[in-house]
Amino acid sequence: MSQRLQEVSGLVRNASTKDALPFASVRVDGSTKGTTTDKHGRFTLYLEPGSHTLVASYIGYTSAQRILRIDRERVDATLELSPGHIDFPAVTVTPGDNPALRIIRQAIESKERRKERLENYRLTSHSKLVVRASDIKGVRVNNMTDSAFTAVMETQTDAWWAKPNRSKEIVKARKQTAFIPAQSNIIISSFFIIDFSNDLLKLSDKAPIVGPISEAGLRNYDYTLAGTTVLDGEKLFRIEIRPLSENDPLLVGSLTIADGTYALTSVDVTLNDAAMPTFFKRLRFQQHFRLFEKEFWMPTDVVVDADVEVSMIVSVKLAMEGFSVLQDYAINEEVNEEFFDRTRIKVLREADERDSLYWSGNQKIPNTAEELDAYRKSDSVKAVMEAGRNEVDYTNIFFGKTFQNDDTRWTVPGLFSLYRFNRVEGHVLSPSFDIRKPFAPVEAMDVEAGYGFSDTRWKYAAGIRVRMQQSPGISLSARLYDRLGHIDEGRDALNTIGTTIASLFAKFDEKDYYRVKGGQASFTSDVLYLFPSTVTVSRNSYLSAAKHTDWSIARRSWDFRENPTINDGVITSFQVTTGFDDRDFIDNAGTIRRFGGRSVVPSVAVAYNAADIAGEQFTFTQLTAGLNGTIPFGRFGALRFQLSGSTTEGTLPTQRLLNLPGSVNYIVDRWRFRTLGLREFGGDQLMMAMVEHDFGDQVFRWLHVPLLESSGWSLVLFGNAGWSAMRDATRGMQTVATGEARLPMYEAGIALDRIFLLFRLEAAWRLNHFREGRNFFIGISTPFLF
Repeated sequence: MSQRLQEVSGLVRNASTKDALPFASVRVDGSTKGTTTDKHGRFTLYLEPGSHTLVASYIGYTSAQRILRIDRERVDATLELSPGHIDFPAVTVTPGDNPALRIIRQAIESKERRKERLENYRLTSHSKLVVRASDIKGVRVNNMTDSAFTAVMETQTDAWWAKPNRSKEIVKARKQTAFIPAQSNIIISSFFIIDFSNDLLKLSDKAPIVGPISEAGLRNYDYTLAGTTVLDGEKLFRIEIRPLSENDPLLVGSLTIADGTYALTSVDVTLNDAAMPTFFKRLRFQQHFRLFEKEFWMPTDVVVDADVEVSMIVSVKLAMEGFSVLQDYAINEEVNEEFFDRTRIKVLREADERDSLYWSGNQKIPNTAEELDAYRKSDSVKAVMEAGRNEVDYTNIFFGKTFQNDDTRWTVPGLFSLYRFNRVEGHVLSPSFDIRKPFAPVEAMDVEAGYGFSDTRWKYAAGIRVRMQQSPGISLSARLYDRLGHIDEGRDALNTIGTTIASLFAKFDEKDYYRVKGGQASFTSDVLYLFPSTVTVSRNSYLSAAKHTDWSIARRSWDFRENPTINDGVITSFQVTTGFDDRDFIDNAGTIRRFGGRSVVPSVAVAYNAADIAGEQFTFTQLTAGLNGTIPFGRFGALRFQLSGSTTEGTLPTQRLLNLPGSVNYIVDRWRFRTLGLREFGGDQLMMAMVEHDFGDQVFRWLHVPLLESSGWSLVLFGNAGWSAMRDATRGMQTVATGEARLPMYEAGIALDRIFLLFRLEAAWRLNHFREGRNFFIGISTPFLF
């Protein structure tokens, strides 16, 4: 039976001034056990009863030891360190020679040798994220307005890493202030650890940052040897780094590098303005290392400080501090290869059951008075939130309201979702209600009913989704409806609000409508956690719709265009859709979700359809494939693309024709043809390629474009190509004139994106298939309407 661990806590401070030493290393001599002091110089360790020697060290100080006899529940220890002095040989500086560059070149050469020798490691960690919110104006946050609060999240984990880049982290315990859902807390050590010796560092939403210990770094940084110091008897060089150009995303700060091994031993850097993430005013990284097994300098603590300010429609100020203490290293041990499966992060179910007794005996990072106060206040804050959660105010009249009771949420509509207008239905009142209970077998239900005052018809839709298995996710859903549909459903140029506004004020309604009545059932499963798939069966009756109104607020003397007919009849469909997704997982106490983004997203769909159109019965089969993705080019931005193709065996009715997606004047959608009219080209075979390259703000910075170089706006170049063909049988069935693009249609353009973070402005040119009045396009997008 193992002995009960005893708590050892204490303080590391300057022997002369008695000032606390933040982030000092404290270790148990002769073992891998150790920890780091917090920003107030305090530390906590848990050791078996007996005699132990604690060793405290800090850059620039002589290490200190203290022998402790642990024979009671709690032991206090203070370690005092004296400033260290070390005599280095004089450094001779000749014209054109920079000693810091010589050190950095040695560090570049030695880092690869160390990486070759490091096969794997494991560690334990205690990580914490503290967020202080203040000056919240104009927005409701957690049902509180104009509020200030402190949120705390903490985890204790075991972490593993092995070549080439395999990792896994298990969360053994977690706690958070009461108003933060436990499922939101996956703060782990790997989120904090950054290898600053990498050639490129991705630290923000801007272009990757050139690492200071790299060949590219030699061309981007100014290095200065600021002095020498000592840690655990090891001689260290302190080097300051500054960008050679403030227009490039780079780091500012200092590094320390060990003499002899030329290993990185500490980092204290901030991001310059060109690298600063959106809304961030400051972002600082501090990282300290300790020598293990006389060969490997491993990180022992990581601190991330940030200030965030949002001042637009709303005003929010956040101060964030992340802190991770890394302990109990084991390096280059034998590894079970099967251990590194696709579960990268696993939260044990018992992690949320750890009580105050557990934490009092395992708190690796002592809580500050402010954090303890935040934990105490969070219960009352949560009570206020829950009490006010279901209160109704004037904003709900426009935007609706989501009520919540435990895990059940139900939503009622506001005016913006209740009302719509178009040339077929006229004014429509269509309230919708939905209920969601994520962890219940019946996890979602919704119902909508509406009446068109011009076509004098009732419409309805109702659906239900049943979760048959949580992991892997298997669900069954069904819908019944009698509603107004339109050609190219699912690829709207304008959403419902946009169509309503355009119809009322510009007398423009871009959709071609029809009535559809029927139902569908879908079975969704994630096969082998590799192939997310859906099987859908539907039966729909289609009926042409007619224009019933010419009313509008503006342009009353104009008439809406007539609504074209479709091929009336019944279509029964069976469709299988699947994709491929091999991303790793987060197992969040039993809830599985994939981890990180994807550079390539493939999809395939096969649909078999049986049609009865005007008494004629026939079948048609459709195969569709798509490939979406992003190719990063480092500091030169990223290339995004969408490739898709569809082919049909059989005859397509009007409402199922494949169309190249065109655009509405002056309205941008990045995955549509800008200079192409709606339903201008289509067919029963279709191929599209859409590509854009986002340079971010780098081009403006390199060229020193006034105003734009500091705006954060992005420069985007794009190009689209589309091809379509139509068989004679399909052409003979069409009720809407649609051309073919057997010679592929091409267009190209330029855009300014992220304008005030909300808008995108574009200009595009048609390169062939010229027509009068639509060879040039200029438009803008906003998330509010389109």
